[in-house]
Amino acid sequence: MQSPEYMLHNNTSDQQQSARQQLFKLFENRPFDDATLLTNFGLFARSSALAKIFFLYEAYSEVVSLPGDIFVLGTWLGQDLVVFESMRAMLEPYNSARALVGFDTFDGYESIADNDARSETVKDDGYAVPEDYKAYLGALLAYHRSENAMGHALRHNLVQGDACETVAEYLGQHPETIIALAYFDMALYEPTKAALSAMEDRLLSGSVLVFDELNDARYPGETQAVREWLKGKSYSVKRSRFLPDRSFVTLK
Repeated sequence: MQSPEYMLHNNTSDQQQSARQQLFKLFENRPFDDATLLTNFGLFARSSALAKIFFLYEAYSEVVSLPGDIFVLGTWLGQDLVVFESMRAMLEPYNSARALVGFDTFDGYESIADNDARSETVKDDGYAVPEDYKAYLGALLAYHRSENAMGHALRHNLVQGDACETVAEYLGQHPETIIALAYFDMALYEPTKAALSAMEDRLLSGSVLVFDELNDARYPGETQAVREWLKGKSYSVKRSRFLPDRSFVTLK
């Protein structure tokens, strides 16, 4: 049975939530083992979950021809990083130069400003994960990396702390880093603005910034930060084909 917290992360109606209980029951009563489940996960993946995978493929496809790393800002459970690792194996299996870097507090939201809208999820412990989850996610990424070509040479980094500080600190420690793709899923003004400012001189013509909550009334801070940072810059914007509330900003 799904937890009440999970329900808060969805835009589904009460009727859809009620109908979804049948899926939970079918999942719990599946007549095959976990090993079979791992190779047949599509049996239980709703169209919205598949759309998220297609969206991540869409994002990665935008930068395959560019050098540079992939940043995920706001990892939560880390699915996006793991899927990007698998996308790397599919789309560019011999590109060992591209690092995957995830930024999260792992303790919930910090730096909630007055121009952010607090809610059931945007709160001090919103999207907090269990203790030691960073290590668990690191082990998951290491496993997937080991299955991929050039796994011994691939890199990932998990950076814990407030992105208002950690993005600049990480880039200061990695002067070699340029950024091909940065996926922003923090929903807040201050960390979004600080991260954009910190990475400004590490972006290329063609670098892609992906925003999860642009033009969303529930998360006004992210849009304000993006508008302020983009002022005077040359760029193009489009929305995702698969998740229309996700936006791609390509720098010129």
